[in-house]
Amino acid sequence: KLSLRLRELGGLIRVAGDIARTEGKDVVTAEHVLKAKNIARSLEQQVADRYIERKKTYKYFEVNGAKVGTVNGLAVMSADPSLSEYSGLILPIVAEVTPAGSKAEGKIIATGKLGRIAKEAVQNVAAIIKKYMGKDISDKDIHIQFIGTYEGVEGDSASISVATAVISAMERVPVRQDVAMTGSLSIHGTVLPVGGVTAKIEAAAKAGVKKVLIPKANILDVLIEENYKDKVEIVPVSTLKEVLEYALEGDGKEKLIKKLEALEEK
Repeated sequence: KLSLRLRELGGLIRVAGDIARTEGKDVVTAEHVLKAKNIARSLEQQVADRYIERKKTYKYFEVNGAKVGTVNGLAVMSADPSLSEYSGLILPIVAEVTPAGSKAEGKIIATGKLGRIAKEAVQNVAAIIKKYMGKDISDKDIHIQFIGTYEGVEGDSASISVATAVISAMERVPVRQDVAMTGSLSIHGTVLPVGGVTAKIEAAAKAGVKKVLIPKANILDVLIEENYKDKVEIVPVSTLKEVLEYALEGDGKEKLIKKLEALEEK
């Protein structure tokens, strides 16, 4: 396939050609293209990178230990939404489940400057959990916080992160903080593909995350640079149950997984 983002593609080709000529080569190889990728970043992407670097000054996520209701999600940002170039970043998501404040029914309260699609995705997660877990949550308030999202959150790629955080909070089973994840969810608990997986994986590797869960359908989209391959394990997942198997740990995990398996067999 050939990208129609000719502005970015043209810049990459020119830089790759310059590198090949500097090395005295007659043809451009994959190695030259990977080197060029580090150099030929557009002004817009450089702006996004600098913004993310500034955010790293404020440590708002952990990559060690395990926490109840806290998940390291992954997101991308671009200084220009019209371009296909992204910079990845860690998107911590925290959930808390409490008795409903209203006698009528519980609410889902999400904070973090969410866009329309992101809000819909959060609402859908409640339905997914009710169906997938076989549990009535109408008497609960679910609080979901997207941390450090001053620039806003849009899309449904945080669905598996939100679901994992909520289930962890509901069942009081800790989530491994050296695991990060991205993926959308169907109402049946199937993990669906998302965009920007390469940028997200590279961001996780830079942050010290050891394992990244991505939709199985995205595995052929992964084109990470060689220097990241030994830093992070990429795990393709197909179902929410698989996500929980990799992400959760400690007392209660096995019991929860067995309960999910029993529900799937019905």
